[in-house]
Amino acid sequence: MTESCLLPEFNIRQASETARRLFALDGSIQQLDGERDLNYLITTDRGKFVFKIANADEAAQMLECQHRVFQNLASARVFPQVATALKSVTGKFIETLCSDQGSQHLCRVLPYIEGRLLSAAKPPGEDLLEDLGKCLASLDRSLESFSSVALERPILWNMCDAPRTLETFKPLLADPQRRQLIEYFEAGFRRRVLPRQAQMRRSVIHNDANDNNVLIDDEGRRVVSIIDFGDMVNSWLAAEPAVAAAYAMLGSSSPLRVACAILRGYHKTLALRDIEISLIFDLICMRLCISVCVCAHQRSLQPDNEYLSISEKPAWALLQKLCRLDYRAAQQQIRDACKA
Repeated sequence: MTESCLLPEFNIRQASETARRLFALDGSIQQLDGERDLNYLITTDRGKFVFKIANADEAAQMLECQHRVFQNLASARVFPQVATALKSVTGKFIETLCSDQGSQHLCRVLPYIEGRLLSAAKPPGEDLLEDLGKCLASLDRSLESFSSVALERPILWNMCDAPRTLETFKPLLADPQRRQLIEYFEAGFRRRVLPRQAQMRRSVIHNDANDNNVLIDDEGRRVVSIIDFGDMVNSWLAAEPAVAAAYAMLGSSSPLRVACAILRGYHKTLALRDIEISLIFDLICMRLCISVCVCAHQRSLQPDNEYLSISEKPAWALLQKLCRLDYRAAQQQIRDACKA
């Protein structure tokens, strides 16, 4: 359950030399943000590529699973652009390298997808948010028959395991008022969601459509692609739009309106069941609770990695705001949006 959050220990020179040796990529290199993996943008005469060095705990089976998903998405033309893995100089999609500390790491190369991050669209328009919902629904529909044992792994971000994740990391929250806030939402989740979980569909989902994993066009009206499938998992289908809504709501003066736009787009493309719609608000709140608790865990391991805390402050502010909402009124607003 406690997957490692420690970044691989390679410097940019080592990454550049490895990419040149294993994948024949020679060009300028720039480090990108990453939660568990090292990511580098390499610009060459042949184009732009992302060289990825995986966390030491990452299994080859999971990376191979991601590559199969990329092929599925490309075949189904879910997005205008999909990053499919490139072969190394030895003809492999995944290579292995060893750090100076002796740990083994898997590495691979994906094409760099051009586009603006959704996080740059402040505030995002309702057309864009609805399109995000439609794209996620199309992604999930394309994966309805997809399966892999790699996706049954324990992962901190799986909504189905939320109570265990909170119990593990709540003690790291120093502020008792913040712990009480988490326990308020946790109680509602245990009371309303867990007894009804058998009525919710399970499927393979992306599970991390935050605003730094969504690429949009220059006009800010359409989604170009969704990236970073590292948290992909077999979980509740309804968790997919709930996760996207949770992150899109951060910093918004009208968070429920933002959520409703995403849910409306999703429901139009892949209809949610009534029970799923009725529990979406709980799932949104739970994703935020997971986020702040896991962030406390990650910060204890890597206090200098600022990327890990990028959404922590606005997540706490949003949880405070959602706590003050009338639950039934919020539920009805979501229901109305899906039926519009």
